[in-house]
Amino acid sequence: MVITTKFGDGGKTQLLFGKVVSKSHPRMHICGTIDEANAQLGVARAYALAPNLKREILSVQEALFTLGAEIATAKEDYIKLQKRICKTDVQNIDDQIAMLENFNDIDNWFIPGEIISSAHIEVARTIVRRLERYLYTIEFPNKNALIYINRVSDYLWLLSQKEEYYVRGMERKLTEKSTKEHQRHIFE
Repeated sequence: MVITTKFGDGGKTQLLFGKVVSKSHPRMHICGTIDEANAQLGVARAYALAPNLKREILSVQEALFTLGAEIATAKEDYIKLQKRICKTDVQNIDDQIAMLENFNDIDNWFIPGEIISSAHIEVARTIVRRLERYLYTIEFPNKNALIYINRVSDYLWLLSQKEEYYVRGMERKLTEKSTKEHQRHIFE
């Protein structure tokens, strides 16, 4: 496999199946954002400590890889894709979210940064939010993928919570109480 093809030296790149587009094409911005989210999740996965968290993060990375292939495919070639984000993917993430909502004692938002792994998950979550906004700037036929990406940011927030609770336990409750007090002053 040749990595350096020099094809892109002129500001053009190829989508899957060969269509040539500008590197500034909106699809390329989205592909870059998917790549950024995937890389950030890789860092989070490298630091993850909670049981099954590495596997849970990897499942999101794999789905993002699939989404990247979808985005990197021109409308006329979309039928050629062997794998797409589907209803089953949405149902699976919904099930995971429900399980984590039952697992986590969520009664407050928290300010990220106490645990490096959960902070990296939070950064990935914000990148996925940006990705979701970008997806609505193009004509994209897969509504299941749009739903899935909307769920991913919620899922990542819950995974970050899971990691915080696993690593910090009751100490986390003290920080949460302080954050809740701060929020009370903001909203009063």
